[in-house]
Amino acid sequence: MFQGVLRKMITEEGSPIKYFLNLENDFIAFNQYLNRTISLSFDGTECISCKVEKPIFRQGFCKNCFFEQPAAGDWIMRPELSKAHLGIVDRDLEFEKKVQLQPHLVYLSLSSHLKVGVTRDNQIPTRWIDQGAHEAVSILSVPNRYLAGVGEVALKTILSDKTNWRKMLQNDFEPIDWSEAIHQGSRLPSKRFKTLYHSRS
Repeated sequence: MFQGVLRKMITEEGSPIKYFLNLENDFIAFNQYLNRTISLSFDGTECISCKVEKPIFRQGFCKNCFFEQPAAGDWIMRPELSKAHLGIVDRDLEFEKKVQLQPHLVYLSLSSHLKVGVTRDNQIPTRWIDQGAHEAVSILSVPNRYLAGVGEVALKTILSDKTNWRKMLQNDFEPIDWSEAIHQGSRLPSKRFKTLYHSRS
């Protein structure tokens, strides 16, 4: 029997994609449980930051940590609020510089539907796998999170930035014309971009 705090699963690109559950004292290769019956029980809650058994507020954090920890700053969900490139602190400037001041991508992905998103360059294809994307394409590469956020905000006027997780889990999606989608998202000739990822799950 395994026990621990549930966190985002580790993924490894392959055919099929491999999933791993990293618990405090255990590491589980989850693909071995496909098509098998498993039992889960809820034993309580624990903040992923302070490790205290407190009610979870958002994103695995208790309420105090959510409003104090740099890993839960508003710029995480809204990259356009990033300020590290200006040397302006939000909660912890060194942490914010480490995350924000590195290459980022603005991308289009197809999971439940076509959407726009932002991620760090080194999170590809992990980010797309986590979102259940069948296909994805990078349309803009920039040197920091702020510029990626500005690009995403502009594209959100014509494209969604949300995934319908219910449809995603049901594998409910409609194929799209990528040439048309890229042209719509970029407002530039599609030949300037290339598809980076096709799901092999």
